[in-house]
Amino acid sequence: MKTKSLIWCSLALICTWSCGKNHQNKNKSTKEVPVYVVKQKDTLVTSQFVTDIQAKRNVEIRSRLSGIIQKIYVNEGQFVKKGQALFKINDAELQVELLKANATLKQTTADIRIAEVELKQVHSLHDKKFVADNELELAKAKLSSARAKYAFADAERKAVLQKIDFSTITAPFDGVLDIIPHKDGSLVTDGTLLTTLSQLDEVYAYFSIPENQYFELLAHDKLGKHQKIELTLPNGAAYQFSGTLKSAESEIDRATGSIRYKVLFPNPNHLIKHGASGKLSISEVQNNAMMIPQKATFSIQDKTYIFKVDKNNKVKMTNIQVGTALKDSYLVESGLKKGDLIIYEGTQSLKDGDQITIKNRL
Repeated sequence: MKTKSLIWCSLALICTWSCGKNHQNKNKSTKEVPVYVVKQKDTLVTSQFVTDIQAKRNVEIRSRLSGIIQKIYVNEGQFVKKGQALFKINDAELQVELLKANATLKQTTADIRIAEVELKQVHSLHDKKFVADNELELAKAKLSSARAKYAFADAERKAVLQKIDFSTITAPFDGVLDIIPHKDGSLVTDGTLLTTLSQLDEVYAYFSIPENQYFELLAHDKLGKHQKIELTLPNGAAYQFSGTLKSAESEIDRATGSIRYKVLFPNPNHLIKHGASGKLSISEVQNNAMMIPQKATFSIQDKTYIFKVDKNNKVKMTNIQVGTALKDSYLVESGLKKGDLIIYEGTQSLKDGDQITIKNRL
């Protein structure tokens, strides 16, 4: 009797252990995880680019002749108008040259008049057969020579006048002056940098986009069809004006594989200076965009995967193509459709074919 009781107790223990093990295995193979329901909706997508800001026009003001700076009419950082005098280079020597050129021009004018009178007389005598043909030709040649000398003297005078004109340097357009390295009395030569002038009522913010993104925008007819372009200044402040996208360069830079664009920003207060930097935020509406959380994805050999949940609550590792990365989400280009269930988090503890229990739907 005692032996029989022992046998029954052993059987009961074995049964209990077996059931517990089966329950443990069941719990072990079925994980409880949250899932995300893939949705489609219109989304404002923002891309950011580092930008190099340049004035609409920025030119170096250089001397076009040698001489002593006689007068500086402006100050560094001053706003000047088109045609306003900036510098005066001493032109005393040029004024002397001008007097000589004027005298030479008067002499050649007199020579022409003399040659014209002589030709008229010779022509009259030639008509009366008093002089030979060669004397008439000689008188004509003398007049041509006098006229040529006059043209040369006139050109010399104009060259001197142009140099005198170069002695006063004026602003080619409205703008703001940069530093002025030379002061009154400084000797400058032809080509010496006097200052730099920047037109700052508008500025261009240059940025580059990858070659593949450029062709993708072209293929989807999205080039320039943005909603808003904003500029963030180096101190982190948002610039008060929105920008307008302008034409791209005609060539793709083979060294970087990118193409350069520019955005025009109004700058009425001249707040932004030539050579500044910043960050561009370009926003556009993407219709019926399919977005998933970044935490739901994982990468293997530069490919992006998710775990898709089938109707039997089994997971399947699925490769997807992602596009723009947002703050904590990806826009999906292919591999998923609206209504699909994917594992929201906990992908690191799953493998292909695992059975799961849905904890909650997001």
